[in-house]
Amino acid sequence: IPFQGKGTMAAASTLPAAVGSCVFPGDVVAKVEEFEQLVLGRGVIRDGDHLRAACVGVLKWEAPTLWIEGEQKRYIPVKGDQILGVVLDKNAEDYKLDIGAAAQASLPILAFDGATKRNRPHLQVGTLVYVRVVLANKDIDPEVTCTAPPGIAAKDWVTKESVFGELVGGHVFECPLPLCRNLATTDAPVLQALGDLAPFEICVGVNGRVWLNAERPATVAVAQQAILGSYFVPASQHQRLVLDLAEGIDYDDL
Repeated sequence: IPFQGKGTMAAASTLPAAVGSCVFPGDVVAKVEEFEQLVLGRGVIRDGDHLRAACVGVLKWEAPTLWIEGEQKRYIPVKGDQILGVVLDKNAEDYKLDIGAAAQASLPILAFDGATKRNRPHLQVGTLVYVRVVLANKDIDPEVTCTAPPGIAAKDWVTKESVFGELVGGHVFECPLPLCRNLATTDAPVLQALGDLAPFEICVGVNGRVWLNAERPATVAVAQQAILGSYFVPASQHQRLVLDLAEGIDYDDL
């Protein structure tokens, strides 16, 4: 949730002082007046003139977002998250998706770029969908959309070139939440190493799900093992990890 505060935004290295440290629920991590503009990310809430931690973890800052990175077991929806959902039910107004959270998410039937009542996707139960969270409130079920966010050119769903929508084929598996967030927000060395090895498609949901697709099954198998293994290996060793996993596999199979 963006908001305006008073004062001048300082450099990331000096704002706020608690960045990089472990915080606990209720801890004051910063004051609103320290920021000119700020987006409250996962685990940070506003309490009057203060910003407090809502969970255990390490306080992170990347202008203009302040968030807490922790080892949470269950996904908690946050506005703006890009996630993978599975269609559980459908009715005249919306689809109900399993997003790995405490509550199901609602996907309106017209929440696709270029969709109309006569020309819209017809998703079946069990369909895997890449969506964006547009409403996240503890008192109501989350809402998601397949429309392009501001700043990204919208392409009609019928072109199959839209950013969000149904994922056809491929393989989906679960990952630790911190690993998914890292894959989705950084130039992950493990993905670069895999790309050097063989072409593949990937879609990362910060709700702990990853979708992979490639021409050859061996590529998908190596990619899944490398991604999961990278969680326990320093980034400097990700390339070696990928090469070790691919050792003994005929490159014609990748």
